[in-house]
Amino acid sequence: MIAFITRLGILLSAFTALAISLIYGGAAWASLPEGIPDAGQGTSWLLQIATFAHVILSLRILGLLTTWAFLAPTTAKTISKDGRRSIVHAAKLSAIWAAISVTNAVATLAVILGIPISKIFGSGVIGTYIWALPASRNYLFTGVLALAVAVGGILLVSLNSIALLLAFTAAGIVSPLLNSHSVSLGDHSLALTSSVTHGLAMSFWLGALWAVSRFVKARDLAVVSRFSRLAIVSVVALAISGVAAAYTRMNSFSDLWLSRYGQLVSIKVIIFVGLLGIAHRIRMALASQRAVKKFLAAEMLLMAIAAGVGVALHSTPFSRTTVQLPSAAEEVLGYAFPPAPSFSSVVFGWHPEWFMITGSLIAASLYTIGIIRLKHTSIGWSSLRTLSFMTGIGIVIWTTSAGISKYAAISFQFHMVQHMMLSMIAPIFIVLSTPITLALRALPAAPIPDHRNAREWLLELLHSRYSQIITQPLVVLAIFTFGLYGMYFTPLFATLMGSHVGHVFMEIHFFLSGVLFSYVIIGADPSPRELPYWSRLIIVLVGISLHTFFALAIMQASQPIGSAWYGQVQPPWITDLLHDTYAGGGVAWALGEVPSLILMVAVGVMWARSDTKLAKRQDRAADRDGDAELNAYNEQLRAINTRDNS
Repeated sequence: MIAFITRLGILLSAFTALAISLIYGGAAWASLPEGIPDAGQGTSWLLQIATFAHVILSLRILGLLTTWAFLAPTTAKTISKDGRRSIVHAAKLSAIWAAISVTNAVATLAVILGIPISKIFGSGVIGTYIWALPASRNYLFTGVLALAVAVGGILLVSLNSIALLLAFTAAGIVSPLLNSHSVSLGDHSLALTSSVTHGLAMSFWLGALWAVSRFVKARDLAVVSRFSRLAIVSVVALAISGVAAAYTRMNSFSDLWLSRYGQLVSIKVIIFVGLLGIAHRIRMALASQRAVKKFLAAEMLLMAIAAGVGVALHSTPFSRTTVQLPSAAEEVLGYAFPPAPSFSSVVFGWHPEWFMITGSLIAASLYTIGIIRLKHTSIGWSSLRTLSFMTGIGIVIWTTSAGISKYAAISFQFHMVQHMMLSMIAPIFIVLSTPITLALRALPAAPIPDHRNAREWLLELLHSRYSQIITQPLVVLAIFTFGLYGMYFTPLFATLMGSHVGHVFMEIHFFLSGVLFSYVIIGADPSPRELPYWSRLIIVLVGISLHTFFALAIMQASQPIGSAWYGQVQPPWITDLLHDTYAGGGVAWALGEVPSLILMVAVGVMWARSDTKLAKRQDRAADRDGDAELNAYNEQLRAINTRDNS
């Protein structure tokens, strides 16, 4: 009874924090002037409550999956019995989460269209608009993922499956964050990247903190220690992304106390500092069961209040003012047209894509940490490999964040330069640096009882059925082909170019498909599928042929590629979109063939070296046993000859 009252009090505190923050911040419903469509007060509050439920449910589900996949004691392949009960509980919550996500989608649609939710059913509005509007579509996508987690949580028990469900849950959390209304402020790359990072960091920290509380009560120091490492990473990401998010949403530092939005941000920061303090006190008080329970109750209360304030902030008007651009085309583009391209503006310009920069810097940091660990264990590592990796990362950052990134959005020619650099050149440097080998050498090899460490997770991924499927030559070529023909010769290209998220998706696809292609061809790192050298040569030859036909098809096109997008954002210095398309085809041909030939030469050299090594090994074996294998073979031939003559 006491536990029920405590939970009810925490829930009421969260709703109170939500309501007060909405009203104080100016995001609560207010009647609109006559003649303007209005969904009404009930629909507005339903959306806010459903959003709050979405946050709480997703946070809880993510925390349970994270804890039982990576923190809690497990067997070698499956979760424990206690873990199974927790995952089933997460699956039931996911079913509710799916229903809440659909509610969010419908309520969001009603608010956008200004139709009360009671009148939106049966009017044909849902079928017409719910999938067309990104805000409602993203919630539907979350609902599908939540339903998959609900079904998978009931049926699956392996650690690998739980990790996959965790990825689905994280994607379900990210999807509504892409609805951020800060995209209109100009710096939408930083705004979206910080929103996604902030939401995930908060969910991992608070969700795992909630789930780990049972181990805190049981004083399981091993689980608490593992959570502490996750918490440190999450809090650092939370702090950095919070600063970035505040920067994109406020005009000045003084807005933190002068504007309603900034004041709510300040309150949220104070709450998180309080959570950090309580978490530290819990670790210090693990020996006292009474003190631990008291601190955990306070922690849950602050978590609930933080969730209420956070949900209100999601729809609170920003203090930063929008800047009108000179033309409608530039409004669609999101920034002012750059001047006609020059060597300096293309190579040395700056147009950051913060998602790619963040991922690249994290990758470079992990690679550097691996090298440092090897040095501490006196294991050598080639400086050429390090140089190769950093070169590849530098190419990724330059391609996605230098001046060429700004021109790629308005010119197919420069877009194709970006595509080729990401998919054909940068991956070769990355693969030659053998990052998987570095990770396997740097990560601790000693297994931990009843827990799978990072090295074991990496090996499990390498040996998984998924890795075997995607490294199958036909699958590799299919992915490679989709990035060429399936994207550029369908309306998909213009659709993806029309949104920032779609553009980032293309960049990620280009890079990862190129890494996969080079990984299978070069074979420098451990792989789930060892291909003979003749097979690698065939893959390269087929890839070259497909790429050549692709470039020629573009150069012979009768209509501009992606005209539905480039026609909207055509700058004054591009007078002929079709000529720009032809130039893009020439870039595809020139920049695509050279890396392919390099891969072919590399395979030939590795094949020759392999034969040389085999010959030397056979010579050494012959020296040791007096060439017994050759003598046995000759004796077999003589026996066959004797039998035939007789």
